[in-house]
Order: sequence, then C-alpha cells, then structure tokens
Amino acid sequence: MAEDTLPEPKQLPLTPDELKKRDLEYLAPSYKAPPADSYADPTAPHLFQPAPPALQQPSPFLKPPQAPAGPRGPHGELPGQRLNIEPMILNKAAGSADEIHTAFTKPAAALETPAKAASTAMAGWESEYALRTAHRQWETQAGTVAGWLAHIAESLRAGARDHTKTDAAIEEAFRGVTPRRSMLEGL
Repeated sequence: MAEDTLPEPKQLPLTPDELKKRDLEYLAPSYKAPPADSYADPTAPHLFQPAPPALQQPSPFLKPPQAPAGPRGPHGELPGQRLNIEPMILNKAAGSADEIHTAFTKPAAALETPAKAASTAMAGWESEYALRTAHRQWETQAGTVAGWLAHIAESLRAGARDHTKTDAAIEEAFRGVTPRRSMLEGL
C-alpha cells in the first residue's frame, strides 16, 4: 500500500456490537453492512416463500398489533417518537466523520515503512514472519475502520438528502390518485 492509504474492504462487516445485540456473533461472516443509502435491516431474514393464495383469509384468532394507549402529541404520535434533525446538522456530522477518517488513515497507514524496515532487519528470524503477519492484520483492521468512517459519512449525507425528499416524494406519489368508488355504494 502507499504511505498514506489503507486497503478498505469492498463490503463492510457488521459491527461486533450489532452482532452481539442480535445474538448473531456465530454468523458474523455471513452478515454484511448494507449500502450507505439503504434503510434495510441487514439481519432481517430473507424468507423465500410463495405468496399466500389471493383468496386466503387471515386467521380470526390473530389480531393486528395495536398501538399502545396513552397521551398523544398534536400529530397523533406517542411522547418521544418525534425526531426532526435538520439536514445541515447531518451534513456537519458527515464532515466531522470525514475529518476523523483523514486524521486516522494517514497515521495508521504510516506504519508500513517502519514495519517493513523492522521485518527486513530481522530477515531469517521467526520474528520477521510475525511482524509481516501482524502488519498485514493491522492494515486489514485499520482499513475496515477507515471504511466504516467513510460509510458513516456517506450515510449521514444520504440521510440529509432523503430527509428533505421524503415528504415531497410521498405527496407526489399520491398526487393524481383518486379513490375508487365501491360498486355497492348507494345500494
């Protein structure tokens, strides 16, 4: 690698905390982080089952989930459910993540020259192989950290873009939709 770059992985793994929270540590290699602009849960099971027959009725014994009772806000939300973050704040946080990425990457990548010099000086010793292996592992892990920092910055920017588009996109999607009248109306 160059003196100031790290090998970032093509696909980021899920964080150990996320795997532990969901009790999926034993399946770590099979879970990868979603793209930065995705809102999908990467641990949601992908069940490949055919759709139920069109005329199949839901069980009368199963009730749909009910919203908890309690005082509600002016828009019908429960207390503590409303979150409104300005896109400017998300973009500023993305800039901070970029700064951290730069501040981390250059010093982390700068270890290549001293590691090579040390392993060359120990040519023929077992320590030479150990140093090379340790440095390779360091680059892999530091590259993953750098990749996550870049992913976080990109995700924050995507959130800032989507934040302003969501309401307008929903309104546009429903524009021109007229409710269908029932054939039974007026009987």
